[in-house]
Amino acid sequence: KAVLYPYTGLFAITPPPPSDPSTIEADGGKWIRLPSDGRLVEYFVHGSTKTDAAILVDCPGGGCTGALVGKLPGVAEWCEAHNVKIISPSYPGFGHSEVRPGWTIGEWPKSDLEPILEQEGVTDSLMVTGTSFGTPHAQAMAVYFGERVKVLGLRVPYVGRHVSEDVGLPLGQANMRYDSKSCNTNLIGHVIGKAFMSTVSDPASFFDEPSGASRALISCLQPKALEQIKKLNNEHEDAMQCLKYDVNRGVVVSGQGWLYMCATDTLLDHKFDVRDINRDKTNIPVIVWYAEDDEDCPPSHGAWLVEEFEGKSRSFSGFGHVGAAFVDHVKFLDEVRMVA
Repeated sequence: KAVLYPYTGLFAITPPPPSDPSTIEADGGKWIRLPSDGRLVEYFVHGSTKTDAAILVDCPGGGCTGALVGKLPGVAEWCEAHNVKIISPSYPGFGHSEVRPGWTIGEWPKSDLEPILEQEGVTDSLMVTGTSFGTPHAQAMAVYFGERVKVLGLRVPYVGRHVSEDVGLPLGQANMRYDSKSCNTNLIGHVIGKAFMSTVSDPASFFDEPSGASRALISCLQPKALEQIKKLNNEHEDAMQCLKYDVNRGVVVSGQGWLYMCATDTLLDHKFDVRDINRDKTNIPVIVWYAEDDEDCPPSHGAWLVEEFEGKSRSFSGFGHVGAAFVDHVKFLDEVRMVA
């Protein structure tokens, strides 16, 4: 078994308590204890229960859990109407999935997702979608599973540091100036990590009327976001309520999911190359929806992915990153299904 918490000493962050599988089941989820390292991982299955249902793996956005996609307006009905089953895992440290410091996105399809698919009896083709932080996970799936992936749908995407630097794009996410090691082994990294966790203790507040440190963080990283969030709360209230509930569910055990997600060795250094998709001539269709006014995942990343993979695209303006992540999600799923 892997050593999940290798850090000790003055600056080591105490790991959260073990998760209780019964709490996952009470939330309508499922779980698996991974054979590789013994971690408990939760996941959710939404939609059709028929044995011949098409399988769609959804990779949620950062801070969210696998519960979210099935709660978004119209998605459950869409799944039933089109005989689609959605499987959506929660990343390490979010919801009741146990923390893993230093995990990399490139290894996630093998370490976390493949055992889930085996447990669910999924051995055939997949549709794959991802949102925001979930888009590199979806890309990694396309690289790892190859021809099993029949379509790749990406909303507000970004690519890893190696590729963005190689092709002349800006970083896809902010460099938080710490990694999973430094936040456990030195004073500066530890202080940055602990301060960051304190700002995400109530992440739903980011989507209401944030104040104090939360407001300062949003204003610094995404100056237009406060106005866009107000618009979304007025025009897409149901979806925003789903999002607020789910991001708070994401920190129900601790804020360490956020801590290690935003560490540079996970957020930026993905340990795979998105350009390897279709390098073996599998010709996976790629759909990219992105926002021209995105202050989180740069729109240049979405535009580059469209050009690189000759993908179908839609660009938004006026709702920013958050709105472009879920507005018209049933239409997005329709587009994914039609080209699979």
